[in-house]
Amino acid sequence: MVRDGDSRTGVPYSIMTGRVLVHRHVDAWLVGWLAVALWAAGSLLARSGSGLSGSALNGVFWVGAVISASHFGLSYHLAYRTGRAAIAASPFVLLLAPALLATALLGLVALSLASAGAGTVRLTSALLTSVYLMTTWHYVKQVYGVGRVGAAYAGVRLSSGDAQILRYALYPLWFLGAARVLVKGVNYTFGGFPVGWSLLPHQTLTVLQVLALLCAAPVAQVLIRLRRPPAMLVAPYVAAFLWLGLPTNPAMTLLVLAPLHAIQYLAVGHRAEVALAGGAVSPGWWLNIFAGAACGGLLLSRWIPQTLDRAMAAPGQPALFLSAFFVFLNLHHYLIDASIWRSRGPVITAMVSGPPARPEPELPVPSAVPALP
Repeated sequence: MVRDGDSRTGVPYSIMTGRVLVHRHVDAWLVGWLAVALWAAGSLLARSGSGLSGSALNGVFWVGAVISASHFGLSYHLAYRTGRAAIAASPFVLLLAPALLATALLGLVALSLASAGAGTVRLTSALLTSVYLMTTWHYVKQVYGVGRVGAAYAGVRLSSGDAQILRYALYPLWFLGAARVLVKGVNYTFGGFPVGWSLLPHQTLTVLQVLALLCAAPVAQVLIRLRRPPAMLVAPYVAAFLWLGLPTNPAMTLLVLAPLHAIQYLAVGHRAEVALAGGAVSPGWWLNIFAGAACGGLLLSRWIPQTLDRAMAAPGQPALFLSAFFVFLNLHHYLIDASIWRSRGPVITAMVSGPPARPEPELPVPSAVPALP
C-alpha cells in the first residue's frame, strides 16, 4: 500500500475529507472490524474446544480462495490497466522481473522432471520459504497504507513522527511472522515440500511476540493523541495486532488471514478504480472482479497447476507445478504492489487529488414547513 506519507503529494488534506472506499457504513468493517470480529469468534471457538470441520471447513476454504484470487486479479488489473504505458513506466517490475522469475521457475521445473534430485527439492523449498518470509511484511505494509488512507480521507494530518511510529511499530509483527518458519522443531509443508529452516531456538517466538505486543503501546499513544481517530485508521491496526500478535490457532490464522487481507485490498482497490475512472465505475464492477478476476486467479493458482501435476508428476514431488505457480504469483504480486502503491504514483495521486466518490443520496427535505393551525 502507500509507501510514504500523503503529505508528500502536496495535496491539501481538506480535499480528501469525506471520501469513501466503498461506503461510509462498511469501510471500517472491510479494512479491519470484520477481522476483529472473526478473531473474537475464533478465540471463543478455541476456548470451547470446538471448531470447523467437514463441509463447513471446506466451504470456508473455497470462499477464502475465491476472495484471495480476486485480490490477485485486481492487483494485476491496476498494474497493467494502461498496457504498454504501464510497462514503459515500470519495465523492471512489470516486464523484466516476471520474465526472469518465470524463466528461473520453468528451468527448475524442467530439472525436477528430468532428475528429481534432492537439490531441486531443496531449491523449491527455499523459494517457498522466501514467500512465507515476505508474507507478513506484505501484510503489515498494507495495514500501514490503509491506515494512512483512512487518516487522509478523514482529514487527519499526521506528524512525521506519528507516521514513523505507525509504520515501524508494525515491523516486529513481520519479524514474528517470519520467525514462525525459522524456529527449530516446527515442520511446515506445502504440496509435500518442506517449508522453513530450523535456525532459531523456539523461545524466539515468545520474545518476538512480547516485542510485537509492546509495540502496540506507541501506536495506541498516537491514536489517543488524535482524540477522535478515524475508524479506518484504528480498525486495520487492531486487526493486525490481534491476528499476528495473538493468533487464535495456526490453522485458523492460515485459513482466514489471507482472505481478510484480500477483503481489505479489494476495498482500497475499489476506491483506486473509482479514482482512475474519474469518479465512477460500471455497476458491474464487483461482479467483474469476483467472476473474472476470481476465476482467472483460481485458474492460475489451482486448476492449471493441479492439471499439470496430474499429467507430469515428478517422482517425490507431487505438487511441483502448484508450488512453482504459487511462488511466481506471490513474488510477482509483492513486486507489482510495490509499484502500484507508490506515494507519488498515478494510483495514489488519483486517489488523493482526483474527483471524490459520488455522494450518497440523502433523504428529500421539504422546502417549507406547513404552518400550525
